[in-house]
Amino acid sequence: MNLVVDTNIVFSTLLNPNSTIGELLMNVQDKFTFFAPELLIEEIERYSDKIELYSKLNKKELKNIKLLILNTIEFVTEDLISKESWEKAFKLTKDIDEFDTPFIALSIELSTKLWTGDKKLIKGLISHNSELIISTDELKKYLIFH
Repeated sequence: MNLVVDTNIVFSTLLNPNSTIGELLMNVQDKFTFFAPELLIEEIERYSDKIELYSKLNKKELKNIKLLILNTIEFVTEDLISKESWEKAFKLTKDIDEFDTPFIALSIELSTKLWTGDKKLIKGLISHNSELIISTDELKKYLIFH
């Protein structure tokens, strides 16, 4: 199954690699192929000091976890996403959070779901009757049955 991974999933894993989210992201490559816009790499770097502060990991451990995570995700250059997907994504996110547009655009482009824990985004997309979102609980159920 292909999935687009939202920033909050990666941040959650960096903060607690042994969590359910961390286990799913780093240990199920045989079941899922994860994608993200390249923007995710920039966001990880931008917040790396905060992540280090709150993660309770030392620099070396955090660097190793970050490398493991980055190696589980296939990054897509935003330029490869069609104008049509960007427009559809913007319509969905403009009244929720425009910063999520690249992730939604990639989900639309790849015809796959976005794995996110962002409650505001989930609620907003549900209000638009969008089925682009998959939750951590849904992923766990998927693994049980596949």
